Amino acid sequence: MGEHTTEESSQIPANSALATAAFVQAWENVRHIRGERIWFTNVYTAVVAGGLVLLQRDIGASASKKPLAIIGFVVLLLFSFASLLSSVRLVAELRNSIANLQGIIDEYGMTRMVGPIEPPRGFASRLPVRWVFPIFLGLTTAAILMLLIMHVLQ
Repeated sequence: MGEHTTEESSQIPANSALATAAFVQAWENVRHIRGERIWFTNVYTAVVAGGLVLLQRDIGASASKKPLAIIGFVVLLLFSFASLLSSVRLVAELRNSIANLQGIIDEYGMTRMVGPIEPPRGFASRLPVRWVFPIFLGLTTAAILMLLIMHVLQ
């Protein structure tokens, strides 16, 4: 047991405060990105829902408002597409931040203290959880595009 402790302590840098600070910064970055994705999706959902309610109210009013409704659908479509691109960027940023965090854990021998950041193996490691937000945004973008096409063809 003494040999294992010596081997593990040789992996921890002389300045353990530096290792701790690096770990805390990396972990806070991962948490920030995850929180940002949730807030961004909440705001996106509120804006799109509000826009669709306003468009639904105006669509049934009269044929003279059809160009205005088409402009509204185009604005929602552009907003949705920009949101989808932003969400894909956040997936890449999250993947990079988790890799950086795992690198700090591996480099400073913190594996026993922290445990695995990602699911090690099995079914859980294959679930595309990071892609839930982009999939949601992609589906709503496609739905808005379909609504725009249907409205133009009416």
